[in-house]
Parts: sequence; C-alpha cells; structure tokens
Amino acid sequence: MSQPAEALQDDLLYKRYLQALARHGEPEQKQPSPGHVIRYCHTCGQRAMFRLDPEGTWYECLHCKHYD
Repeated sequence: MSQPAEALQDDLLYKRYLQALARHGEPEQKQPSPGHVIRYCHTCGQRAMFRLDPEGTWYECLHCKHYD
C-alpha cells in the first residue's frame, strides 16, 4: 500500500530502512565480503546472508542464527 512521502518521514521502519541502506548499500551493488555468502536457509526458509564461523567449518544464518 502506498503512502505519501510526508507520512513516511516519521515512520520508524522507514528510518531503519534508510539507515540500513546507508550502512550496507543497495543489495545488488556488491558481492558479500569474504567469509559471507547469500543463500537459502534450510531452517528458516529465508534467503539470508551466512557468516563463516571462526573455525572455518560451518556457516551461521544471520537471520535465525542456526548453523548449516
């Protein structure tokens, strides 16, 4: 559902979205940093970023925090 731009200026979710864009950039702009991959999680079913654990053997889903 669309909203006028003036109504979004005070919306907390919209502010967080803008902060995330400023911090991480557009999703299609770049590849994940080394030690990270983007794929589907078998546990939560979300397309999420996975981080390689410090031992380098398992990837942790940054959405649900399960290891895969």
